[in-house]
Amino acid sequence: MTTEKQNRTWKTGDTLPAISIDLSLRRAIQAVAGTRDYYPFHHDEKFARENGAEGIFFNTMFLQAFAGRAANEWFGNDAFLRRMEIAMRGSNYVGKTLTAEGVVGEVREDGGRTLVDVECTLGTEDGPTTGVKFTVQLAPQGS
Repeated sequence: MTTEKQNRTWKTGDTLPAISIDLSLRRAIQAVAGTRDYYPFHHDEKFARENGAEGIFFNTMFLQAFAGRAANEWFGNDAFLRRMEIAMRGSNYVGKTLTAEGVVGEVREDGGRTLVDVECTLGTEDGPTTGVKFTVQLAPQGS
């Protein structure tokens, strides 16, 4: 079955709609458990503050997963995430809202595959926190 996302023709410069999630304490603890990243900054408020952070902040794997979710939302369930680069420039703290915004960089054909490069920014109310570049392979038309 085809979807609107699969049938869309993407162009360089296309702006992708913002996707947001709340960064709740529950979500932070689930991320710690799911990734087995027990570094205290990711679950211990007291430790985080005593060591210079504003509070509990989310780990790299959570941010990678959220960027992957954004790719899925933007390009459909049958798109394949081929490559991802992530550059963390700030922390994403519990109590904030994390938003992904993206722009299509390049659309190209490679060996019968349609590849789309995306420049994405993750950020909170405090501003941008993470730069993400990724490439998705679109599902073949009509699949």
